[in-house]
Amino acid sequence: MKKMNSVHGSSGERRRQILQAALSCFTEQGFSDTSMSHICERAGASVGSMYHHFRSKEQLATAVYMDGIVQYQQGLLGALGGEAEADRGVRAIIEFHLRWVAANPDWARFLFRMRHESFMTGTDDEFSRLNREFVQGISQWFARHVKAGVIRKMAWDMYVAILLGPCQEFARMYLAGKTISSIDAAVDELSRTAWNSLAAADVTK
Repeated sequence: MKKMNSVHGSSGERRRQILQAALSCFTEQGFSDTSMSHICERAGASVGSMYHHFRSKEQLATAVYMDGIVQYQQGLLGALGGEAEADRGVRAIIEFHLRWVAANPDWARFLFRMRHESFMTGTDDEFSRLNREFVQGISQWFARHVKAGVIRKMAWDMYVAILLGPCQEFARMYLAGKTISSIDAAVDELSRTAWNSLAAADVTK
């Protein structure tokens, strides 16, 4: 049994190395100009090891994308779950989003660019499942504060637009090198603006 765990651990580490190498190659050379041999060389992996994990470049790119989504969503839910106060939770969402983008610029660019590639259609069911669980986790947190009268009750799409719409736009400008404000300044300003829009009237007085 110990030997099996060791093998699985080694296989999992090799998979992570391949995913990271693929992301680096896609970032530097673009998806179309990246070959599986480029990724093998960057990962220090044999062709056999590569194809043991991934049958094609498209499947590999899909795995890079889905791993990024999972890491982002789990991280944001973890940050939100640690905050009991409504205003701090709103800030936690915005801060996690912007700092994740700043810490993972290659992954963030990849997520922005690749969602609608034709080979991604095979992930629709899994992507929908992940999003349902993600939305459910955030919705439950918001519902508690709406019930307590701290956050205004509104349609779910309004929460998303208010919280993440400005964050997404700032993130795109940041990744393009077009921002003037720092991440710290953006977190402060966007959190304050979002809270003023979401807080119940009695709370903001």
